Amino acid sequence: MSQVEFRNVSSSSMFDTLGVRNRGNDKVLHEAVRNGHNKVAEFLLKIDPKLACFENEAGESPLYLAARAGLLDILNQILQSCPSSAHGGSDGQTALHAAVVERHFDIMEALLRFKQQLIKEADHQGRTPLYYAASLGDHTKVQRLLELDILIAYVLDQRGFSPIHVAASKGHPSVIREIVRHRPDSGELVDPLWTKCSSYGHCWWPRKCGQSQAFGDISGHRLLGLDSIKILSRADQEEANAVQTYKQMGQTLLMVATLITTVTFTAAFTMPGGYIGPDKGVALLESSKYLKLFIIADTIAMTFSIIAACLLFWGAVNSNKSSYVYYFTSAATLTYFALQFTAAAFTTEIATPSSNPIL
Repeated sequence: MSQVEFRNVSSSSMFDTLGVRNRGNDKVLHEAVRNGHNKVAEFLLKIDPKLACFENEAGESPLYLAARAGLLDILNQILQSCPSSAHGGSDGQTALHAAVVERHFDIMEALLRFKQQLIKEADHQGRTPLYYAASLGDHTKVQRLLELDILIAYVLDQRGFSPIHVAASKGHPSVIREIVRHRPDSGELVDPLWTKCSSYGHCWWPRKCGQSQAFGDISGHRLLGLDSIKILSRADQEEANAVQTYKQMGQTLLMVATLITTVTFTAAFTMPGGYIGPDKGVALLESSKYLKLFIIADTIAMTFSIIAACLLFWGAVNSNKSSYVYYFTSAATLTYFALQFTAAAFTTEIATPSSNPIL
């Protein structure tokens, strides 16, 4: 219908026509926005700006539809024509929720200029726009929202999750740093359902934070020391646990390897039969085949134990499971053979004939 035709229609009849709803309780402006007809939407808003004040059966307003679709021109027209326009959407969300979820930064900025109060509104699940921005790992939007209202960092959803908790569960370190930068104490938020974090595929894995650990309160699972927390996937956490187990066994193995090295090193300077004889510095029983076997076995045992200790030291600085398992198994094998050669050296020492001619 053209503008000329509209002039011939009475004002009341015109508004009655524009107020008609379809089966989805949509008004004409809903349909124009949903289908992206900018000029039609602009035309309707000039005739009756109050069309922007109605929501359909799903609770969706024209403003919400424009925000979700990224229609900046229509959105600005609605905001300018009707500052008090409805802003609701499905599931209790608002137009700002839609802008954040659909990653429309320009739409978000336009909404914040006219309806900054939307920043505090939560949907039916208790989730604010900041919550969704944190969940998506959208650092830019998180930063912008916190600049306008830092208190929204403390809003919990129905599960008891705050934006920093969901950022942790999704594995978004940049978002966590941004929240902590604005609200350093937000890391103290207690999550009563922290154990469900693993169901999202990510968990918090603490590293040393000075004298304390990243998790200071295991009962409430506070998020402490966020600047030194490493976020790992569930698989990475299991790998880290396995590496830790191997490292504990590695400490015991290192002690055994060190002990073998000490014993064999000492034995190398206390040859069976001694050094007392006409040739100073030469073993008295140098011609004995048992002494030669002793020296060979002792040398191999000491060499293997030293290499095993070096492998364990080198593996200790590597947190990769496959790498550390390789170092550990190699060191364990070398230590096993070092023990065997130590036993062989002991046996040959006993079998070595005495230097005393009477015996």
